[in-house]
Amino acid sequence: MGLAASLYRPIFAQEEVPGNMNVLEELKLFSKTIGLIIQAYVDDKQPRQLYYEAVKGMMASLDPYCQFLGKEHYELLKIDIKGEYAGIGARLEAIEGFPVIMEVQPDSAAQKAGLLPQDKIMKIDGGTTEKKPLPEVAALLRGDVDTALTLTILRSATNQTMDIRVVRQKIEIEAVKDVRMIGKSLGYLRIAEFRENTADQTEKSLKTLHEKGMQALIIDLRGNQGGVMPEAIELAQKFLPAGTKIVSVKSKIPEQQQEYVSEAKTVEGNYPIAILVNEGSASASEIFTASMQENGRAHVIGVKTFGKASVQSVIPLDDVTAMKMTTARYLTPKGTVIDHVGIEPDEEVQNGPAGTPGFDHQTESVLTYFKKYI
Repeated sequence: MGLAASLYRPIFAQEEVPGNMNVLEELKLFSKTIGLIIQAYVDDKQPRQLYYEAVKGMMASLDPYCQFLGKEHYELLKIDIKGEYAGIGARLEAIEGFPVIMEVQPDSAAQKAGLLPQDKIMKIDGGTTEKKPLPEVAALLRGDVDTALTLTILRSATNQTMDIRVVRQKIEIEAVKDVRMIGKSLGYLRIAEFRENTADQTEKSLKTLHEKGMQALIIDLRGNQGGVMPEAIELAQKFLPAGTKIVSVKSKIPEQQQEYVSEAKTVEGNYPIAILVNEGSASASEIFTASMQENGRAHVIGVKTFGKASVQSVIPLDDVTAMKMTTARYLTPKGTVIDHVGIEPDEEVQNGPAGTPGFDHQTESVLTYFKKYI
């Protein structure tokens, strides 16, 4: 996503919009069009809904990363970026028209209440869930911390229906996964996304690995499609000394157009690092990879990355909707343009067909690179 730091606030006041007088003239036509539809169209239409449809059309005319965000999508995006929410801590799937719990997170509200995998949620606070889309069900399960809801569930193991009271609690989404030691002194961690908690989770993971004797590190960014750009910059600062250029951003918005340089007072030791990337590594993960590669801090293994060097800002339209719009492009520390190009790895390694024996040649290569630490 490569979302900008201007998330959730306007980036222009009305009087600051470039070419404002021309915009106001065009708005007269827009207002006239809406008025004519309301007055003359055979069915009743609400002005706000017509406005939403117009914004959808405008976003669709830009690039593939620009879009109108309706209420449910906007809420889910805020949760995804923030990396935490208040809910029950269960993964759901829709089966035969009802939400079914497929996984219960350890120490979650769902586990404490006694919910189990394969429990079918029939009602939430007395309201049926039959044929409700999963995003609507998820929205009903979310709420404020320490508030309660009653789930009517059908337990598959006993074929019994029961009411279970669940108290919502804060849930942190894992951005850093599969943290472990390989062999005697090689650490491994996979960063799935760049959310607002990614740098902090990585720091905790590194501390754990250091305590276990880590002397070299693999950072797996394969399939990491990006996320919040400031988190990629903050993470880079954990490895790059003060004064090191991380990324530069070009934008019409003054606060976005700048050069980011590491301000870290303390950084990780100068141990060897390898980064795994593939064609699914994009946006914020490319910012981090390029900063580490071009500053000589990491050896990059895999295949050319996706090549998304643009930044999207999420701009609220009203209390429940927003638009996500491309507002900037970024360059690597050496000024390299990677938008629609991607990052070339130091060591190109193609994987075999997924699911075939020994298909993960990239992991084999990084283990060979670090063989003295295994």
